[in-house]
Amino acid sequence: MIPRVLLYLIFVSFLVLSIISLVSASGVDHYSAGDYEGAIEAFTQELESVSGAEQAPLLNNIGTCYVSLGKADEAISYYSQAVDADPSYARGWINLGVVQEKTGKTDEALTSYDNVPVADTVMYAEAMVKKGSLLAALGELDEALSAFNLAKPGANGTTVVELYTGIGAVEFLKKNGDAADEAFQKAIDADPEGAALAYTNLGVLRISQGKNDEAKELFEKAVANDKSGQTNAAEYLKKLEGMVSNGSSVQ
Repeated sequence: MIPRVLLYLIFVSFLVLSIISLVSASGVDHYSAGDYEGAIEAFTQELESVSGAEQAPLLNNIGTCYVSLGKADEAISYYSQAVDADPSYARGWINLGVVQEKTGKTDEALTSYDNVPVADTVMYAEAMVKKGSLLAALGELDEALSAFNLAKPGANGTTVVELYTGIGAVEFLKKNGDAADEAFQKAIDADPEGAALAYTNLGVLRISQGKNDEAKELFEKAVANDKSGQTNAAEYLKKLEGMVSNGSSVQ
């Protein structure tokens, strides 16, 4: 049996935890070279020369270094210090929310996403997509759609793909097949090469409609564009091909 839907996985967006490169060339160089301890030392030294809100990007970078070292508690500590230094620092709130979510602190993560300033439209859109995806994973589908709708005005780039992939998954779970289809198509149209999850989910939708040939094509497109291994499209395709060759039905 092939699962009916693959929800957008929020931790895929953990890739947004990038270093803010304008604050310290030395720290960035260490980070780029994979020397995270060296980067922490460089960013920590630079903290001594700034104060107040100017410390926020450096504290954020230290948090991201700790993420790369697999030290979530330390990362949360530094991201928290970043938003304490500058409560309007949107990237810090988003990064804090992502790590909180990863460590099972879902209520805290939702609060962090809500703390992203609405006036920062692009970052607010990113935060609302993450909030919507988390709410969907928690089964709060109506609330998830509300968050996704808040993201629409400021969404751009990969956020658009994530937004409509998430909407499509929620609509599928709500048994709104036409709305799910439309949303997945919007995600694909926004970035055909970056929409592996949308291709995968649309393929699952096609299976539920009995359109296995179309599903196969969609899974193939998902595999071709799944550069980071974020979907189960290859597994789904293998199962689908095996069932068809054996004359079995796909459920």
